[in-house]
Amino acid sequence: MVAVRNWPEGPVCSGCYAKARETYGTCPGCGTHRLLPGLDQGRTVCTDCAGGIGNFTCARCGQEGWNHYKNTCGRCVLTDRLTAALDDGTGTVAPALQPLLEHLVAMPRPRTGILWLTKPHTTRLLGALATGQVDLTHDGLATLQPYRAVAHLRQLLIAAGVLPEVDPTLRRVQEWTTVYLNDQVDPDVRPVLERYARWQLHRRLRQDADRAMLHPYRDQNTRVALRQTNAFLTWLRGQEQNLDTLTQDDLDRWVSDHKQWQRAPVAAFLAWAARRGLAPPLRITPSVHQQIRPFSQADRLDWLRRAALDDSLDHRDRVVLALMLLYAQPLGRLAQLRTKDITRDEDAAVKIHLGTPPAPVPAPFDQLLTDYLTTHRFPTAANPDSHWLFPGRRGTQPVHPTTLRLRLEHLGLQPRAARASTLSRLTLQAPPAIVSQMLGYHINTTERRAQEAGSTWARYPSTRESSG
Repeated sequence: MVAVRNWPEGPVCSGCYAKARETYGTCPGCGTHRLLPGLDQGRTVCTDCAGGIGNFTCARCGQEGWNHYKNTCGRCVLTDRLTAALDDGTGTVAPALQPLLEHLVAMPRPRTGILWLTKPHTTRLLGALATGQVDLTHDGLATLQPYRAVAHLRQLLIAAGVLPEVDPTLRRVQEWTTVYLNDQVDPDVRPVLERYARWQLHRRLRQDADRAMLHPYRDQNTRVALRQTNAFLTWLRGQEQNLDTLTQDDLDRWVSDHKQWQRAPVAAFLAWAARRGLAPPLRITPSVHQQIRPFSQADRLDWLRRAALDDSLDHRDRVVLALMLLYAQPLGRLAQLRTKDITRDEDAAVKIHLGTPPAPVPAPFDQLLTDYLTTHRFPTAANPDSHWLFPGRRGTQPVHPTTLRLRLEHLGLQPRAARASTLSRLTLQAPPAIVSQMLGYHINTTERRAQEAGSTWARYPSTRESSG
């Protein structure tokens, strides 16, 4: 990178210069809490203790920080631009959006907010809400586009307390379905597909969302179900057929031309259609899933060693590796962990709450997890108080499991194989009932894994009775 400054410690690139102007703390040289842009023997220090490397004081508010424009700090610039974007037409910020302005201005890195405001759709969306063109409700937001920009704005409004919390996966599915049915589905196919989405797919999602937060992959699964069902109904029309005239021979012909992963959504749709009297009772042969080949215990130990010792890995990746390979946790469950799930008992031992009782975190992974929580967990700029163990980039939400999966695959690890191997190993070390309770698995899952691994714990109850 090209150096943008020459400081006592040497040339400084643009990235390091920006980071230096956003680092705050207590200066080890003078004991003052202020901006720490300089370095002194590897310690971050204030500009005075660093030898006077520059003036970072805002000419307007008097606070030290990242000067964005003419000695004006980024926080003041962000305040000005948000005030203009949230103008309700009277020259002032719309009262209902005042909490959003205060929330964004308080972000640790105002530069992030300034960059967000430069996005092509941001000011248009904010203006529509501020001037009352669109109701400041979840349903009102659902009328806006583009989808991703609106989804991000929704999470910011929730984080600021402007809108109530909703299940993000359920809302995302509902909004995507509306756009998909209107824009990409043949009008002749739309009525039955809309009925299926509303009274089958969405109904189940709403029921599950009433009990607990939906798994992020439910969004993806619903999209696949609607897309494949739409493709099947379109194919059916191309054969000059309708659902009520569909025969088993026609269905077998369609099955022969499509892959296994495409068949399951159509099979579920046809079962629903048969129950509603829309189609005859036909059958698609269930897909045969290829068994996962777990990697070896030696591989598992090598990856755990990397998680514990390899400082070249991102700290978050090391924690994810440790939790997966110690406790056989799926990525979806890891993404839903909160900081409160990591505790210390009366002996200061670190515990993680995955089931009952909480599981102990052995050394050196207890220190790895503690270091991550104290110095390496980076919440989003717009949600600095995030309670998720792995904060996502979108407002109040945790990281998406796909993000974790792709990062692990980039390192060369197959998460499904790693988790399967770990669970099998754990069922060899303890009774399946104890493993299921402590790690949050269903007893049937751990018993099946124990049998596949050749565990002798299946005889555990009878052994205890005979020894008693």
